[in-house]
Amino acid sequence: WLKDFLNASDDETITFGTPKVGLENYPRSYAQQWFLIVPEGRQIEINFDTFELEQSENCKNDYVEIREASISLSDPRRMSGSFEPILSKRLCGSTKPRAMQSAGTWFGCSSE
Repeated sequence: WLKDFLNASDDETITFGTPKVGLENYPRSYAQQWFLIVPEGRQIEINFDTFELEQSENCKNDYVEIREASISLSDPRRMSGSFEPILSKRLCGSTKPRAMQSAGTWFGCSSE
């Protein structure tokens, strides 16, 4: 898994996506994780501008999954924690998901 950490300041908007978007020869089994981090006392809202993944039964092929994330606050980049409750089932296909909001200061997104 490739891991990216995206830190936001108060009321900052961060735009991100897979670096392979639009490639015809998208690599097989390309796995990416994003960890979104905001200051203490803030929450994260995630919105999709576009959403286009292979549709498969139960999203077993390409998917995005969004979870709360639990980490060691002493050094978040070491990632001594893990993903916690799922905020969305696996997402695939071309239907744009609803906006989602975290309960805390970390959000984890996985794409495979």
